[in-house]
Order: sequence, then structure tokens, then C-alpha cells
Amino acid sequence: MAIPSLDNKNLRDCADYCVDSIRKIIEQFGPRPPGSKGERQCQEFLRDELAHVGLTPTLDVFPVAQKAFMAMPVVCSLLTLCAFPLYWLAPRLSPIPALLALIVCLCELLFYRHILTPFFPKSESCNLWAALPPSGEKQRRIILGGHADGAFEWRFQYLFPRIFPVFPALIFLSLGYILLSSLAIALFGGDAMTGMGVWFYLGLAQLAALPGLVCGVFFTNFAVTAPGAGDNLSGALTVVGLAKLLKDEGITLENTEVVFLVTGSEEAGLEGARAFLKAHQHEWTDVETICVAYDTLCELDHFAVHVRDLNGRVPHDPRVSALVKEAGQDCGLDLPEAIIPLGASDGAAFSQAGVPTTAVCAMDHAPAHYYHNRRDSMDILSVPCLQEALRLSVAIVERYDKNGLPE
Repeated sequence: MAIPSLDNKNLRDCADYCVDSIRKIIEQFGPRPPGSKGERQCQEFLRDELAHVGLTPTLDVFPVAQKAFMAMPVVCSLLTLCAFPLYWLAPRLSPIPALLALIVCLCELLFYRHILTPFFPKSESCNLWAALPPSGEKQRRIILGGHADGAFEWRFQYLFPRIFPVFPALIFLSLGYILLSSLAIALFGGDAMTGMGVWFYLGLAQLAALPGLVCGVFFTNFAVTAPGAGDNLSGALTVVGLAKLLKDEGITLENTEVVFLVTGSEEAGLEGARAFLKAHQHEWTDVETICVAYDTLCELDHFAVHVRDLNGRVPHDPRVSALVKEAGQDCGLDLPEAIIPLGASDGAAFSQAGVPTTAVCAMDHAPAHYYHNRRDSMDILSVPCLQEALRLSVAIVERYDKNGLPE
């Protein structure tokens, strides 16, 4: 299927508009952690931008525990540290805090089940969305989304980007050793205080785990929020820029409603996407509804369709992934398939809710040197990458309008 070519000047102007808007957001509104004043000001600015292209945007407010998700390494490390003195003083109780740490880690990190939320203060976050109706009968709907908030800084990713993976590995190994040694002394009725036997030396070896747990305590720097130019103002402005580009190009879709979505609080563990689904999914029973999530569109060499999400656990819909790949071919892009091995995009929430979804990212998942730290600034933006993201987005909505999902 041939997609009409875009006016190159409009495309360049729109990419420049995205960069200028990102700069304005960072410079004028400051840090944008989940549920913050900066996040709200950013959403209000983008709301006005969508209104300027003739849409009727809406802000949906929802509560969020601002720091709960990113506090997971701190909580797990502190709980595990509690097991250390109990090993010597009350060995039968020593596994309890370490087991709690394991449960918190699995729920929060692996499954994004936010069991810490009730224990943290709440603030207000919001989702921004606007719908562009088709010119004719509505037969299908496509949601294109990115998030506006920034992440609290990962201290060791900023200080030691080349060896950053060592630090989470050290934390997990430390937690694992103290848990296993505590379980052993509790189950076998050992006593580390009597003599110099095996229980004494197992306990002494726990000292080697303390540096890893100290790293966990200081893992998240809540005093610094990443500027989030790439993660994920690049995705949010691609969505808003698409609305502008469709207007500038005079493109109308005959049978497809396009929903432009900018979520809040993605960095709180997909809370914005889940709030949006809770508020609106019941409205999507009228026609087929799909979603394409954009996250960190900075590195053209790593432009890919991400077919698995949320630490590689959640599969996306192969039909939507095929749609994006075919749209990429229309634009001269050979988009490989990839996974999100660490963390998640908003697409994971949509796929888990049963909405056919895929994710589009352009980032090295090594992770990139700017991931979740203050290097995620204007310097890492790529105008050519944003141009291709915008071109691809037009191709996606036009192809979906004409053909629907591939078989």
C-alpha cells in the first residue's frame, strides 16, 4: 500500500516544533516527577497545544503515591538490613524481614503490583487526551500515547553509567544471601552466638552483603528528577506533534477515530495508563480499539517495534506490531522487533487490560547512559529520529484507517 508522501518542510517544522516545545517544558516548568506541579503545568501546556489545532482536550485527574514505586530499592534494602541483627539475636525471626523484602521486590519490580502505595503520601496526577473524529462513519479507534512525567534519578546510573548493572546485581545478591542464610538458621534451629561453628561463619559472611544493601538504600535520588527530554517528552511531543502535522497536511481519516493521549505518572509504575483504562475502557465497546505506545524516541539506530514489555514478561499484540512494521516499510524504515528488558512502557498496561497494543521505542536498552538520570536533557534529542517517528505515525494511522489490522 502506498502512503502519500509528506511535505518535507511540514515534517521538518513539526520536528522542530517538538524540540522547541520540549525545551520550553524543561526550562519553564522544572522537574516533573509523578503527581508534581511541574507535571501538571506540562500537561496544561500540552492541553493548550492540542486546543490550538482544533481539538477538545480533557484532563482526567487521579491520585498517585508519588514516590512509592521508586522507593522499592530503599524499602527492600532496609527490610533486609533488619534481618542482620535478628540473625544473631532472634534467629527464628530473622527470615521475616528478608521475606518481606523479597515480596516487595517481586510485586513492585517484576509484576508492577504496587503494594507499597498505601504506605506513601498521595498527590494528584492527570492524564491528557483528545479525540479526532473521522470524516465518515466511525469503524475503529487508535490510541497513540506517551507520558509527560520524569523519573527520580538512579544515583549509580548517573555516577557510574558504564558499570551500572553491577549495582542492581549486587543488591539482589545481597538480599538473596541474607534471606537464604536467615532461612537456614531459622529452619535448622541454629544459634550463631554459641561457639565458632557454621552458623557463626554464615552470619559473619553477611557482612559482605552490607555494601550491596547500602547501595540499595541510596539507589534512588529523590532530590533529582531527570529532565526527561527523551524519556518521555520525545514520545509525548510525537503524539501532540502528530495532531499538528495531520492538520498542517490536511489529512483526514475516513473511518478511524484517533485518540492523542499523554499520560501522567508512568514513572510511578504505569499509574497514569491504568487510571486512563479504568476511566475509559468501558467506552470502547463500540468499535475495535488498538493502542500504540511511544517511549524514548532518541536513537534512530535503535528504532524498533517492541513486541514484549514489562521486563520482557508481557507480550504485545502481533497484529498491531505487524501494522507498525508495515507502516515502517511504507516510510522506508525496516523496524526490527525488540523487547523492553528492564522497566515498562504504558503499552504494558494496555496489553494487560486486553487492548491490542504495541510499543515503539528508539533507545539502547543497555541501558542508555541517560536513562533515569540528569543526562536525559536536550542534548540527547535527535531531530532526524523525531522526523521519522512523526512520518511513521502518519503512516500508522493512514494504513489502519484504510486496511484495519493485518490478518
